[in-house]
Amino acid sequence: MYNPVLIGIATGGAFLAGFLLFFHPLKTNKVANRWLGFFVITLADAMLEIFLTNLNLQSSHSVALEFIGLFRFLSAPALYLSILYFVSPSKTFRSANIWHFIPFLFFFLFRIPFFVSGQNFQFSPSVATLVLPVLVCFLPVQTVVYGLFSLKKLIGHQGNIKKIVSSVEAIDMAWLRNFLWILAGIVFLWLNLVFFNIQYLFNFTPFLYLISIYFLAYFSLRQREIYAYDSKELQDLEEVIASENTLRPEKQGRLSDSQVGYLKTRLEQLMDTDKPYLENDLNLPDLARKLNMSSHEMSYLINKAFGENFFAFVNKYRVEEAKKLLLSQKYERLNMIGIAFEAGFNSKTAFNTTFKKITGQSPTEFVKSTANKPEDVPKDTSEPYNR
Repeated sequence: MYNPVLIGIATGGAFLAGFLLFFHPLKTNKVANRWLGFFVITLADAMLEIFLTNLNLQSSHSVALEFIGLFRFLSAPALYLSILYFVSPSKTFRSANIWHFIPFLFFFLFRIPFFVSGQNFQFSPSVATLVLPVLVCFLPVQTVVYGLFSLKKLIGHQGNIKKIVSSVEAIDMAWLRNFLWILAGIVFLWLNLVFFNIQYLFNFTPFLYLISIYFLAYFSLRQREIYAYDSKELQDLEEVIASENTLRPEKQGRLSDSQVGYLKTRLEQLMDTDKPYLENDLNLPDLARKLNMSSHEMSYLINKAFGENFFAFVNKYRVEEAKKLLLSQKYERLNMIGIAFEAGFNSKTAFNTTFKKITGQSPTEFVKSTANKPEDVPKDTSEPYNR
């Protein structure tokens, strides 16, 4: 059914990628990567089942293949728990996570008669009519449901990290979202194998397995630590992320109105004089320390006083700095990437996207629109800031 060479290579690559993730050489996101590595090993296990079936071993080694097949019920929960630990500052295993593995335990117990005697569990005809369709459909339904929950967690992660960091590109988990879409293609081909039996689609399955495994291995081994903070800060950030809505302060504020007014003035003075936004890796704990505040208090202050999350607050200052640079004589000596780094952005893409979102114009359009206003151009002959 499948090309045995391709499916064999994909299986070996999946086992290797799984072990590399489980024992990640960079030691980043350790708990999350161990769950992700476990997921990839279960995926490799499913490929191994296909490979062995292609060798017509299902009759002589039926018990072994049945046992291997059971590990498919661990794949979706392992992927979901991996994403759960990627997007959460807390890295501890909770007892509630055990419930994700109840289906695997159920199906294992259900198959014990087959493992012992080679005979399937016997249902009465009336019970079989109700139970067998549920057993057949459970795995596809479990896979789709967990996949949707995983995607929802990753999408929510984009909003959560904007409460904490001013530059999201390195930790927004875009690579894992893309992997989920590749995985969705694999699930579709698998459903075709189980239900639809469209023959010409079988040829794509080994290639998609290979692509997904190498994609995951490449990007996961390049990932950065998402929450690189000490334990106290992680606990504080957990509270920030758990806030229902960054733009809606808690009913019982962490700061009184008089404190908010006083700290707002101090924060504005800090941003205007020290310009911490020029640090392209500025984060919420860093800014909070500059005013001797906790991260949660700083988040509340920005939310209450400015009606913004941390990401929007900092990048608003960066855009204003970029506008000054674009209208100054420095623009003649710096290209657009230089302007972006001068203003505190860490990439041209982030600069262009944020600038247009705030001003409604791209940086180039902004320069052209002010070209006929020489009075707006400040006389700046200073040397460019070396980052």
